[in-house]
Amino acid sequence: MTVEYDASDGAGSDIRRATADWCVCTIPFSVLSQLEVDVSADMRAAMRELHYHESVKAGLQMRRRFWESDHAIYGGITFTDLPIAEIGYPSNEMHSSGPGVLLGGYIYGPQAYAYNSMSPDERLESILSQVEQIHPEAREEFDTGVVLSWHRVPWMLGCYSNWDERGESYRAAARVDRRIVCAGEHLSYLPGWQEGSILSALDAIRRLHEVAASGLYSTQQGDGQ
Repeated sequence: MTVEYDASDGAGSDIRRATADWCVCTIPFSVLSQLEVDVSADMRAAMRELHYHESVKAGLQMRRRFWESDHAIYGGITFTDLPIAEIGYPSNEMHSSGPGVLLGGYIYGPQAYAYNSMSPDERLESILSQVEQIHPEAREEFDTGVVLSWHRVPWMLGCYSNWDERGESYRAAARVDRRIVCAGEHLSYLPGWQEGSILSALDAIRRLHEVAASGLYSTQQGDGQ
């Protein structure tokens, strides 16, 4: 089979082709479902069925670790009823004199969609203003920060997958389909975690090896991991 891909750095395009007997595809279904892929109707339907959760996460670098020196907070989380939901404190480099990075917010649900619609600067200002309600010194100590909205990441278009149930659609997505087998956290019983991705990859290549070694190239059943 042949795969076409763009190897450019974002300036113009550099379309290339790679040809092999088999393809292990780890592209999230949120993206793969929009591409022209030679798969069965069942696989195509499973790609389009899978929902990807919305989420926004913020990292705020502070000039000093005021939560430790001023409040004796060492690691852990402050849960709030604000849109940011929570503030997380680093458990590394405790008592150090250098800067530290707070988890300024971990946002799901409707609030995440609201942040998706903001510019990067608007997101950062909104989150910093809420952290300031919990820690008034945050504004003065703030150095720099970044807010990631997973739905805005073009190669992901969502945070992690969520099957309503792991029924026939899930099994169809986990099969060796023609010359393609898919892998990733979206084909795992541990979605959203690196462990799930690794287990899925091991399962996919095991089943692909069995099919290739047997010489049977038809669609093969798989349960995913």
